[in-house]
Amino acid sequence: MKYYKIDPRNPDPNIIKETVHCLDKGGVIVYPTDTLYGLGVDVFNRNAVHKLFNLKQRDMRRPVSIMLHSIQQIKEIFGLFPESIPIDMKKIFPGKMTAIIENRLAKKIPIFEKVDKPGTYFEKIGVRIPDHPVSNALSLLFDSPISSTSANLSGQGNVFTMQEIIAQFGPRLDLILDAGEIPRSKGSTILDMSKNPYLVVRSGAVPLEELQKKLGKDKVRLQKNKFTVTFVCSGNICRSPMAEGILKRIIGKTKYRERIHVDSAGTLPLPPSPAHDFAIQVCNDHGIDLQKHRSRHLNRSIMENSDLVLCMAQDHFTYMIKHFPHQMNKVALLKQWQRPHQLSIPSIADPIGHKLNFYQQTFDEIFNEIKRVLPAIFSRTRTFLEEMAS
Repeated sequence: MKYYKIDPRNPDPNIIKETVHCLDKGGVIVYPTDTLYGLGVDVFNRNAVHKLFNLKQRDMRRPVSIMLHSIQQIKEIFGLFPESIPIDMKKIFPGKMTAIIENRLAKKIPIFEKVDKPGTYFEKIGVRIPDHPVSNALSLLFDSPISSTSANLSGQGNVFTMQEIIAQFGPRLDLILDAGEIPRSKGSTILDMSKNPYLVVRSGAVPLEELQKKLGKDKVRLQKNKFTVTFVCSGNICRSPMAEGILKRIIGKTKYRERIHVDSAGTLPLPPSPAHDFAIQVCNDHGIDLQKHRSRHLNRSIMENSDLVLCMAQDHFTYMIKHFPHQMNKVALLKQWQRPHQLSIPSIADPIGHKLNFYQQTFDEIFNEIKRVLPAIFSRTRTFLEEMAS
């Protein structure tokens, strides 16, 4: 193992040449990046790639990002479509960013080959353009992609000193560039530019607000990690809050309790109000607390953040068609959803103006309908989580 102290602001060209020579021979290097120390190999060298994943103890089905010296180099190797992506890349590169892009040219690069399907390659890949003087000098002189994955064992926390890195990897490293202790960092922010709008899949050194300022507020959003179900009625004081409470109680006993977010809203533009007294009483009898509930008027933001919207009655569904026609692919009537035949009465009646026993009947009806559609909710949640992980 070769070990060099290197000036992070003014790296010695001879040390950079020696490091590039190590990469050419298939070695694994440690080098400073804009955020953390990284493990680098020649991504076209199959043996070096296998050595990297073995060293890091990382599943080869989980690809690592790569470092290149320019947007033009990324474009030549992988292709960049549409034309707006290179323009937006200029606004975020170089720096503490990783961009996920489509591998349009399907280049046969070993580091992106699927181990379970030899001869096929990941459709999406992560790329970085460095701003750090050492990383920048390496990428320019090597003139080929270099792996850019944090210098730590897979699944372990970030490390910031060379002593910690050597303790984890020891003599299995081929060359180390020691630029001193790295400032504490969250790692790079990962932006999926294959999505529209762009999706922040990992929050890091560059905050969402900064990206939205550079790219436009409507062009960047955070990746959700929960599937959101929203129940809708008229005033959001009886049926939909009861439904919200019921589903929350049910999923609280399942493995999906941290994966599903439940919400509710109303179609009427009313001021925030507590749930109806009878709704509170009936729910309380079933171990559901609605005391803190305050009604909300359904708006664009709620609709955009929802993955499944279940209406209590036909008039709510009709309201959706009029006000949110482009969101109807995720809207359904609770009683009608997942039924093979059309119901003559697909609505759950509004209990407003009725006595307590009617509220109990409404609660029971909602409870039974939610239990009926629960497998479909779980199925959609699984699909959502798989898409978020892909």
